[in-house]
Amino acid sequence: MKMPRILLVDDKIENIKLAGIVLSQHGFQLNTARNGQMALKICQTTPPDLILLDIKMPEMDGFECCIRIKQIPGLKDTPVIFLTADRESFDIVKGFEAGAVDYIFKPFDTAELLSRINTHLALRNAHLKLEELTRKASCYISPHLYQAIFTGEKDTVLETTRKPLTIFFSDIVNFTETTESMGDKDLTQWLNNYCHRMAELVFKHGGTLDKFIGDCVMVFFGDPKSKGEQEDACSCILMALEMLQEAHNMGIKIRIGINSGPAYVGNFGMEKQMNYTVIGSSVILASRLESACEPGKLLISESTHQLIKDSFWCEENGSVQCKGYANEVMSYWVNA
Repeated sequence: MKMPRILLVDDKIENIKLAGIVLSQHGFQLNTARNGQMALKICQTTPPDLILLDIKMPEMDGFECCIRIKQIPGLKDTPVIFLTADRESFDIVKGFEAGAVDYIFKPFDTAELLSRINTHLALRNAHLKLEELTRKASCYISPHLYQAIFTGEKDTVLETTRKPLTIFFSDIVNFTETTESMGDKDLTQWLNNYCHRMAELVFKHGGTLDKFIGDCVMVFFGDPKSKGEQEDACSCILMALEMLQEAHNMGIKIRIGINSGPAYVGNFGMEKQMNYTVIGSSVILASRLESACEPGKLLISESTHQLIKDSFWCEENGSVQCKGYANEVMSYWVNA
């Protein structure tokens, strides 16, 4: 197991020797610096896991050095413990404001020094582990939803809200035939590449990626972030047109259906496992329009047309019979 690396910064050689002996005896990797400039250079070339930093040093004191260390990429959360011999004038608040996590008075007690070092290394490791787990968990939800949860705007409870949304569905034309001609490995790589490029366009235009269902992509605009009904609908159309072009560049034909209207959005399922999604007749109609769409084209409903008609060139498609609907539905093509 690789031992943590500690950077010891002190302008007095006798202090470096004394602390260095203690740290080396307990297996820590050790770097030393006699001034702030040298400490900054070492931090950039050999990032430490923890820094013991003297306060009173020539040219650059410990407070300034700590502030500058925290500005180095990757070292913002590296724990800094101040070392000071001046119990009377040491400004504890100033030390914490500079970014330190603790302080030790010199001459230090060996047991206290080691205890504080081990405590802050353990806290740092726990923080890094939590960051990694959070990063992994974030891969399973939309960036907008992730941000809303971690800023407290959304809670992880079973609740929904009815609000106006624009809903998007797309699928790949002749997907089944394509899968039959590929091996599992090639299919996985091909489909993941397609999904990745479609998802990038979703995030670019501010949509919420609901899910991938095989080759089907489901997206909605209007929650958890909304720019207003009209702008949400226009953003969805822009995204869809870019998706058509991107798929064409990949040699893939897709069809797209879009509808705007009220829907229930929020957490569905059970408390131990919930799904953030949308349900309602507006969602069903978007899916039906996608099924009725011609390959390589974009079909929208009357409600979406009313929101975007002043911004995009649309062509009337006429009424279409959608599965599950007693009456025909008015639809429009959107042209690039």
